[in-house]
Amino acid sequence: MDSIIETYREHQTVIQGYTPKVVLSSWRGLKKLIKHLEDRSLNFDTVTLGDLENYCIERTDGKSLGYRNLIISQIRTFFTYYQQQEYRMDNPSSHLSYTNLDAHQELPEIASLEEIQDCIKELRRQIVSSLNRRQFDPIRKRNLALFSLMYATGIRAGETANLLLRDVIWEEQVLCIRAGKGRKDRRVPLIGEVLELLQEYLATRKDLDGDAPLFLTWRKEAMNNNLIGVTFKSYSEMWTKPLRPHQLRHTCATHLFQQGGNIVQIKDWLGHKKITTTLHYARIQNPEIAATIESHPINELAISKQPKLKSMDKNSKKPMNTLRRQYTVTLPLAEPLIGKLEEQIEEFLRTAKGMNKYTKSTIKEFRFSLTRFAIGCPNCLENGIESLRGVDVIRWLSSRRQAGISQCTIDKNLSHLRSFISYAMDRGWRSDNPMEALKIVPKQSKEQSYLTEDEMLSLLSAPDRSTQEGFTDYMTLLVLYTTGLRVGELSNLNIEDVDVKKGWVHVREGKGRDRQVSIPKAALNDFKQYLGLYRKEKSGPFLLNLQGSQIKPWTVTRRIRHYSEIAKIQKPVSPHTIRHTFTTHLIQRGGRIEVIAKALGHKTLAETSTYDHSDFEDLRKAVSLLRKNIPPLLGDHTNDE
Repeated sequence: MDSIIETYREHQTVIQGYTPKVVLSSWRGLKKLIKHLEDRSLNFDTVTLGDLENYCIERTDGKSLGYRNLIISQIRTFFTYYQQQEYRMDNPSSHLSYTNLDAHQELPEIASLEEIQDCIKELRRQIVSSLNRRQFDPIRKRNLALFSLMYATGIRAGETANLLLRDVIWEEQVLCIRAGKGRKDRRVPLIGEVLELLQEYLATRKDLDGDAPLFLTWRKEAMNNNLIGVTFKSYSEMWTKPLRPHQLRHTCATHLFQQGGNIVQIKDWLGHKKITTTLHYARIQNPEIAATIESHPINELAISKQPKLKSMDKNSKKPMNTLRRQYTVTLPLAEPLIGKLEEQIEEFLRTAKGMNKYTKSTIKEFRFSLTRFAIGCPNCLENGIESLRGVDVIRWLSSRRQAGISQCTIDKNLSHLRSFISYAMDRGWRSDNPMEALKIVPKQSKEQSYLTEDEMLSLLSAPDRSTQEGFTDYMTLLVLYTTGLRVGELSNLNIEDVDVKKGWVHVREGKGRDRQVSIPKAALNDFKQYLGLYRKEKSGPFLLNLQGSQIKPWTVTRRIRHYSEIAKIQKPVSPHTIRHTFTTHLIQRGGRIEVIAKALGHKTLAETSTYDHSDFEDLRKAVSLLRKNIPPLLGDHTNDE
C-alpha cells in the first residue's frame, strides 16, 4: 500500500498540479489510513464503506466538521484514482457523504471597532515604552504594522507570511498578493496610515532588497503562518479582546459591509471564489435588517397601559397553571428488540450520529420511527432489511392509519424509512429500493394564516403583565412577533444571546445558519425590564417555565392558544402563525423580501415567498395602477372608486 500512495503522490504533483502543502497533507492522511487498516487486517482491496465510516468517526472525534470533510475528501479522491487505475472495480468511498456545514456553520467571531482601537493603542504604548531599550524597537514596530496591515486588508495569515517587499507598490498604494489561497493573485488597496506604519518599521531594517520578506523574525528570517499566530497569542493578556489572525479577516470584512461596502467588491477584495462565502459576513448585525425592522408595526402599536410589575420572591410558592402540559406516559417495549434489523438500525443511527448527518432531536425521531417499523414488520426484524417488500410497507402504513396516527406523523415515519433504505443500499445490504414502486399522493399545501395588526395587538394585550408568569408570556409573544424566531429557536434562546445595548438577538443552532436579528426600538424597554426584574443572571435560558427550567416548544404553543382564546381571535394561532405575521406585516410596510429572508434564516427566496400574504385591498391598490394605461371612453379619469 505504501508504494501505491507514493505513486498517487506523484500523480497529484505532476498531473493534477496540487500545491506541495495539499500533497503533503493528503500523503500524511493516507499514511494514517494505512495504519488503521493494517491494525484490522484490511487493505485497499478489502475495505468497505462501513470501515471507512468508522475510520472517519474515530479519526475526527473531537475535531471540527470542516476537518472531517477534509479527511473525507482525501479518501474519496484517492479511491477515485484507485478505481481509475483499475486496482479495484468498485469504489467503496462513493457513498461516503460529507457533512453539511451550512446546517452547523456559526457566525464568525469578530471584534468591535472600539476593541480594534484598544489593540492598536496597546501596540503603540509598547513602542513608546521600549524607546529606552532599542533592541525591542524593530519587533514591536513590526507587530504594529503587521496588525494594522491584516486588519486594513483582510489578508490571510499565510498570505501575510509570503509577502515580499516588492509586493508593496508605494506610488499606487496597492498591495499585491501572489499565489494566495487556490493559487490566485489579487491586488488590494492600502490606506495611508498603514503605509506610514510600514515605513516606520522598514526604517529599522538594513536589508531592503525587493525579494526580501516584508516581515522578518528576530533572527532576520521570514515569518511563517504559525509564528504570526504565536505573535497574536503573546498579546492575548494585554488586549481587551484576545484575537486570532483569522478573526481580523472576519472583523475587517464585517466592518466594511456594515459601513456600506458592496458585497461583490468585498468578495473580490477577500479573494473568495463564491459570493455565498462572502455573504456569511452579511449575517452579523446587518444594517439592512436593522433598517427593515424599524418599519415594524410594534413601533406604532399602542398596547394597553402596563400595570405595576411585581418582582417575584424566590422563596414564594410558584403559582399553579392549567396550561402545564399533561404528559402522556409512553410505555416502554415489553422486551428489547432482537434481530438482524435491530442491529442494522443501530449501525445506521451510530453512523448518522458519528458523521453529524442529523441533529440529536432528528436522530431521536429516527429511532422512534424505525423501532415502530421493526415492531410492525416481524419478518424484517428477524431477517434484516434485505427481506423487505413493498407489500410490507403498505401493511405497516395501513396499520398506522388504523391506529389513529395523524397523516403528518405517518409522512415523517415514511421519510425516515426512505433514508434508512437508501443507507442500506449504500452499505450493500440490499440492491433495490422497494419504496420506488410506491406512489405517494402529494399533499396540497395549506396556506398558513396570519394575524392582522389589530388581532396581534389584542393578543399582546391578553397576558397579565403584573405577574411574573404573565410578563413571561407577554415576552414570549413579543419576541416571536418582533424577531420572527421559530419556536425551537425561541426555546433555545439564552440571556447572553440578547444584546439589549446594541439591540440584536443572536440565533444559534437554528434550522438554518446562525444569524442575528435586530430588535425594534419600541420593544427594547420591555426586554430591559424583563431582564432587570426576572432574569438578572448573566447566562442561562432567556425564558423559563414555572419550574424554573428552559421553556419547551409545546408549552409556548399551549400558552399562545390560551391567549388567542382570551383575545377572541377566530382563527387557529400557533408560534408559526406569529412568524408568518412578522413577515407579512414587514412586507406590507414596504420591506424588501430578500432582506426579510436573511432575518428569517432562509437560504432561498422560494422559502420566504410562502410567507408573503396579500389581502384583497392590497390587490385592489395594485390593480388600480393599471388605470392610467387604459384610455377612458368619455373624458378624463375620475378619482371616484
